[in-house]
Amino acid sequence: MRFARFVLLAQALFMLAFSLAYWVRPYEMANLNGMLLMESASISHMRVYYGGLQLGLALFLLWAARAPERMRTALMMLVFLMAALVLGRLLSLWLDGGSLIGFDLAALIYRLLAALLAALAYRLLREPEEDAQPIPPPTRRLDDTPPQPFRLGDGPAPFEAGADDAAERDGASDQPASR
Repeated sequence: MRFARFVLLAQALFMLAFSLAYWVRPYEMANLNGMLLMESASISHMRVYYGGLQLGLALFLLWAARAPERMRTALMMLVFLMAALVLGRLLSLWLDGGSLIGFDLAALIYRLLAALLAALAYRLLREPEEDAQPIPPPTRRLDDTPPQPFRLGDGPAPFEAGADDAAERDGASDQPASR
């Protein structure tokens, strides 16, 4: 579980750092990708989509790292996300006939390693153990009729032969002794 938590926290830290970088320095981050931001809408898009999305994912990973029952889901989300980004990068290279520049190559390697580490952490994280015994269902009343309200003047319940017979034979009684 420690390795899974480490993977989630490390990935959240990277995502928080990239989110902050896209918010504070959108021009520089766009230039690393070979993009040129020309309009204020493109700057806003860079901040909101690249910065905001990574911030949301980082917060989700931090939240998931706090509880063991959420770690498996977060790790699988991380595997799918990073594998999809790696696949998208490779398909883009094939379709566009481009080459990997320094930042793209580093991003590809980082995402591939992140996907592999998350998959390994998922595999090492044990399944939660099932309860040994299921909780028994609540017992039903023997008499299915609804209970009757108490009315003044009602006497004790009618006498039924059974275990109370022995107590009466021995002289024990539920009623107080009279004077």
